[in-house]
Amino acid sequence: MNSKCMTSAASVLAALALTLATGAAKAAEWKYALGVQDMVVSDVSSTTWGIGGHAEVDDVTEAGKHRYAAFDVYLDHDEDHLDPDHIPVWWETNLGIDNEFWKGSRNLYLGWVVEFDSRMNTVSSVERQVHLLPAARFGFAGNAVQASLEAGIGYNFLEIDDDAPRLRGYDRTNLRQTTSAGAVAADVTFRIGDSWEVFGHAEDWQDSDNEWIQTQYVAGFNVDENRWGKGSQIGFSVETNEYNLERYATPGLPPVLAWDDDLFYKINFRFVRPSSRASN
Repeated sequence: MNSKCMTSAASVLAALALTLATGAAKAAEWKYALGVQDMVVSDVSSTTWGIGGHAEVDDVTEAGKHRYAAFDVYLDHDEDHLDPDHIPVWWETNLGIDNEFWKGSRNLYLGWVVEFDSRMNTVSSVERQVHLLPAARFGFAGNAVQASLEAGIGYNFLEIDDDAPRLRGYDRTNLRQTTSAGAVAADVTFRIGDSWEVFGHAEDWQDSDNEWIQTQYVAGFNVDENRWGKGSQIGFSVETNEYNLERYATPGLPPVLAWDDDLFYKINFRFVRPSSRASN
């Protein structure tokens, strides 16, 4: 993990801290979680267990804009060493703000969202992944079902860690790809009874030449466990990311990595601290 990665991480964490502090001043809802995870890279039969922590804040401004920020950090038990020089700590961030500008009948709405996502130093050799996406959103906000579809044009950056590619004849000169890109994303959440929540997410990125960049799918559920503490939940999720690594290829050399995707399982215990505004 080089100094530029550390600088980028520090900048993101500073932005996150500022957002969290701002949210706290407005009596936001906080969520904390501890859990275990497993990252699987099936192309090379690799599995990496670990533990992780999560912090999240969610609020609505006085002007009605919804804002949120989340930070996840993971500690790996790295035995496969896909990255020969992997530091077994990696993290993800998610920052965003959204609002509705039209509400129709039958719980339909139109709105906008601006979201920043990052993924750093994974065991699957993602050195840095950064997405910035302003998008339009069309959705349905029912009591038992919530669904949305969004599309926009933003910024996509992906850097492959140089250690594994170096063993395949690559140097650092072609391991970063930065481009303006379009993205389409869909989300759905089902509320089942008083305790269960099932969710799914799909996201696809393509560049200005309609060349595919990457795809992400997420599915999971949360179960309320108030007997263990007010607002507590047990959560489980599965996330898969697939990347177009042909963009990094050098003629005459093998593919930059021996894999092009990863699968991430996570189970955690979550505690929610409700907004004081909501409890009044």
